[in-house]
Amino acid sequence: DVQYVDIDHMERQLDFTIGARFAGLPALINRIKEQGMRFIIILDPAISGNETNYPTFSRGVQDDVFIKWPNTNDIIYSKVWPFLPNVQVNESLPEQTQIKLYGAHAAFPDFFRNSTVAWWKREILEFYNNPTNASRSIKFDGLWIDMNEPAAFMNGAIGGCRNDLLNMPPYIPSNGEKGKQWLLKCKLCAQGFPFKNLFSQFQGRRRYLLLSEEYPSLLALQNVTRERGIVITRSTYPSSGRWAGHWLGDNTAAWDQLAKSVIGMSSGVELFLWHISNGLKSPFQNCVLYLAAAYLSIGLLKPLKMQTQGYHRQDPASWNSTFEDISRNVLNIRYTLLPYLYTLMYDAHAHGSTVIRPMLHEFVQDRTTWEIYEQFLWGPALLISPVMHQNAVTVNAYLPNARWYDYYTDDDIGLRGHFTFLPAPLDHINLHIRGGYILAWQTPANTT
Repeated sequence: DVQYVDIDHMERQLDFTIGARFAGLPALINRIKEQGMRFIIILDPAISGNETNYPTFSRGVQDDVFIKWPNTNDIIYSKVWPFLPNVQVNESLPEQTQIKLYGAHAAFPDFFRNSTVAWWKREILEFYNNPTNASRSIKFDGLWIDMNEPAAFMNGAIGGCRNDLLNMPPYIPSNGEKGKQWLLKCKLCAQGFPFKNLFSQFQGRRRYLLLSEEYPSLLALQNVTRERGIVITRSTYPSSGRWAGHWLGDNTAAWDQLAKSVIGMSSGVELFLWHISNGLKSPFQNCVLYLAAAYLSIGLLKPLKMQTQGYHRQDPASWNSTFEDISRNVLNIRYTLLPYLYTLMYDAHAHGSTVIRPMLHEFVQDRTTWEIYEQFLWGPALLISPVMHQNAVTVNAYLPNARWYDYYTDDDIGLRGHFTFLPAPLDHINLHIRGGYILAWQTPANTT
């Protein structure tokens, strides 16, 4: 089991810092690791340039790691998370207004440079082993890298872009956005990326922090922890799964986003992503118990399950005894099946297979499976048919042409190539095992 910490732990969202409210974080991490848990911290690549004593930025300038305007020594600044120092932020204002008024000048590391890779490794190492105060060392086990598209909270750069041809070319394919600004929407100016034509500009910009940040982050993590570790990233590209897992981003507590999370997870296999999940937040609305139970059940049957907090608590203990029992039941299923999941992970790593599979991947000749997105498989043998709709007490599940056994009773369902309505009370998720396969499992335990 793993505890994640978001940017709230930082001082004004500055990477490699600990805010005053989280002064006890190093001790907390040490304590939960003694209990057998792991800890993952978040890092955003944008680095504030408005600080008077921020070694991460000053050393980055010294090592020439930040993206600059072509043929100049000027850093391209935009705005992301960090706020300006010594200002009182009016948190009642809309987020975009807060960023506009209080956002710091943020510089972006150029991870294509060897000097940037060395700088990034050093910053991670010194956060793990604080050289000036050992008690503030953060003994993390994994890294969660976010906002690495690279994304910004404004279009282009502070002061605007300097080349209209690259940023607003004569012809722009439509993606549903009106006008020509969408190429710059929440992105850096294109001329900050060293590519020679328009196509490579936009493709390269997408890849800039996708692959280039993942690999150095994993190397740095393994170097400081001396373990395999894990990197979770929001931005990915085909083959990213070799170095990182994928986080789909925050989901609002809504039924339609529950189904979309399964679509995102299933489509991720095409990018060779094995560890994949979404975070559940409810910043704008309360998550009702029935929806929370549905998210929990599906989440715990994803390769990676992330439970994030919005403005309201959503952990199992924050509900009631019914929800605690549901949580315990689904957790026991996951812990029972960990050896099977681990086997699928190894096979994916060694041979390039998939862990989560849409049904069409196993039953490609069956055209009915081509349009099914509310069911999915673990590997070839475990079929998962979750509740996806509000107030549903049954699931209209499709059972492809194979022999299927009920996970809980071992009974042969006796249906092949048919839809059937399965009971789906609040405390039950429908699982079926495919005939002809052996699933490795264990007495419920949180390790293999």
